[in-house]
Amino acid sequence: MTKRRFITIKDIAQQSGLSVITVSRALSGTGYVRKETKEKILQIAKELGYTKNSAASSLRTRMTKILGIVVVDNSNPFYAEVVKGIEIEARRNGYSIILANTDRNYENEVNAINTLLQRRVDGLIITAVQQKTDDIAELVKRHIPNVILGSRLEGIKTNYIYSDDEDGGYKAATHLIDLGKRNILLFNGMKYKYAARMREKGVKKAVAKAKADVSLHVYRTIEGFENAYQSFKSTFSNLSIQGIDIDAIICYNDIYAYAVIKYLNELGVRIPDEIAIVGFDDLPFSSILNPPLTTISVDKMRLGMEAFRALIKSIEDGTLADIVLPVELVRRKTT
Repeated sequence: MTKRRFITIKDIAQQSGLSVITVSRALSGTGYVRKETKEKILQIAKELGYTKNSAASSLRTRMTKILGIVVVDNSNPFYAEVVKGIEIEARRNGYSIILANTDRNYENEVNAINTLLQRRVDGLIITAVQQKTDDIAELVKRHIPNVILGSRLEGIKTNYIYSDDEDGGYKAATHLIDLGKRNILLFNGMKYKYAARMREKGVKKAVAKAKADVSLHVYRTIEGFENAYQSFKSTFSNLSIQGIDIDAIICYNDIYAYAVIKYLNELGVRIPDEIAIVGFDDLPFSSILNPPLTTISVDKMRLGMEAFRALIKSIEDGTLADIVLPVELVRRKTT
């Protein structure tokens, strides 16, 4: 990755053959500039990747020591721990961070990235929404240092820091199979999500390797506790109508598992005697849940720390990282 330099008004003036004053007027919307000239300037600015500096210092090319962090859901404890890891490393290295939340919305992600670039951040750490990736591809095209955290995006060459989701799925399914479970539900995230695809791949790998006859049923839903709760109610009903008696559930994350446990408790299902449950992420509440949740543990603070280090390395010399962190099964009372 080429080391980033901010595009300035002077760059646009040189490219367009116009004066700095004319370019400045066109970009700021102050003073008279012919319509055709203004359109030409704006087009060149877009092609060069110019972003207006909200601090009114667009001629500056030095580093700001500020990083932008874009998360998909700041209400999820997973991201709170990731951001804490970033903050620890940022303080150690004299950096500040600006945090933006997208609520899992692509348009919010685009707006957040643009706003942070206007603040002249030196680079970005992003947990991408993933339905669309045009905005990330544009960052790479413009040589803006960035790290994608928690996923990989097909065809985009940048920094990636993520957990070994395939191995996590494999460990969860193997654990249940070893316990004698033979009718497993994978209550997964949406297929466009990298982690969901990899966890499903790992689960299927374990089922394929099992010596016993194991049935696997896969259902998917969008994230969030309420969405998971309502979706699982429907899923469980559909399985019952089909005469399928599941004896184990692997959940896309711990929040999905919380929703599953809530509904099964309402039905009077005995956990784990009748149905065993495995989550993913090992959130702080999982150890004090009733019953405490068996889950796949991810070192969330380390994810954040590694993301910071990869971004700084990329800013300094253009190096790209692809780091996979190991995961571990933590057995508690739901299996």
